[in-house]
Amino acid sequence: MQKSEMLEDYDNILFKSRSILKEYTLCDNCLGRFFIKLTGFSSSRRLGSRIKDSLNFTTITKCYICKNLLTPSNIYVKMMQDASTGYEFSSFLVGATLKRSVVDRDDKIRSKFRLRGVDSIKTEVTRELGKKFAKKTKTSLDYLLPNITFTMNFRTDKCEVKAKPVFLYGRYLKNKGGISQKQESCQDCKGTGCIFCSNHGIVHFDSVEGKISQFLYKKFGSDQVKFTWIGGEDKTSLVKGDGRPFFAKLISPKRQNIQLPKKSVFDEITVNDLRKIDYIPRGSIPFRSKITILVMAKKGISSNKLKKLKQLINIPITLTGTHGKQTKKIVHKLRYRKNSLQSFTIEIDTDGGLPIKRFVEGNSVIPNITEMLNIKCFCKKFDINQIILSK
Repeated sequence: MQKSEMLEDYDNILFKSRSILKEYTLCDNCLGRFFIKLTGFSSSRRLGSRIKDSLNFTTITKCYICKNLLTPSNIYVKMMQDASTGYEFSSFLVGATLKRSVVDRDDKIRSKFRLRGVDSIKTEVTRELGKKFAKKTKTSLDYLLPNITFTMNFRTDKCEVKAKPVFLYGRYLKNKGGISQKQESCQDCKGTGCIFCSNHGIVHFDSVEGKISQFLYKKFGSDQVKFTWIGGEDKTSLVKGDGRPFFAKLISPKRQNIQLPKKSVFDEITVNDLRKIDYIPRGSIPFRSKITILVMAKKGISSNKLKKLKQLINIPITLTGTHGKQTKKIVHKLRYRKNSLQSFTIEIDTDGGLPIKRFVEGNSVIPNITEMLNIKCFCKKFDINQIILSK
């Protein structure tokens, strides 16, 4: 752009600024914001000050739009510093909640004076706070993947901070029965987090979920952990082999870069191969399970009759859910051995998600063991020998 054109543009800016300032008193930030994209300036405040100097205009009252919202900006920067105490971060993003009246006044002037392509007051506020906080803390603004995100609420004069989640993958073994996979939610908040559960969403730590969560709270400084389990087992079941895979999402952890042990033991629970991952896969994750099932029959059963169990191999097993939805599973391999007149053990290699007790007892699963043998059967116990993720 030639110098003459630049001067002409600046004259137009001064002309429009004079019209605005005749009716409204604006701070340097708000005035400069309206025209900064037409100039080479990097600061709305400096541009606004330059325009006022050119017009011999002095601000002596509050800004009509923001009521001098950014004048005490150091106060808000201090609030951001206080809110982020204890967090490890090198990048951040700032969001803001403004009073509706501030936004309305900004919209009114932009519409009245036909100011097109102008950043909103909210954008200006977050940009200015971001620049000052970055300079103060020697960190950087990141609009894509910030370590932490601030939300400055100008309605309540409060600042909230959230860290980006950490995603983990691991496998757990259960070496003793009597431990549930999932932890019961806090009765007061139903799992959302409250003062009575220290925002964890759970109160007790006597399950697989509870024991692993407690470890992760301490390691990462996170309040909550959300698990995605690859299948489940009964409270009495053991989990052997390489263990059951799981994913964990840590909500707003204060620490991100933590060295994780390859093996951790929490009483009867062992966690192996715990590591950070980029994301948790969406949708259902296909897998196969190798399971040992102890079955009790209501009456005596012959070895010859048990041979019928082989008919369950490689045929569709139809599961009917509570709302009538049907899914199909396949038992790929099956072996059995008779223990006593009314007891036998089955070892199966099956698609993941087959409900073992229902498969034995015949509750909305067709075909099933009870039906196949024509004798009422009960699942006394089952153990997980191996979980294999499908590629």
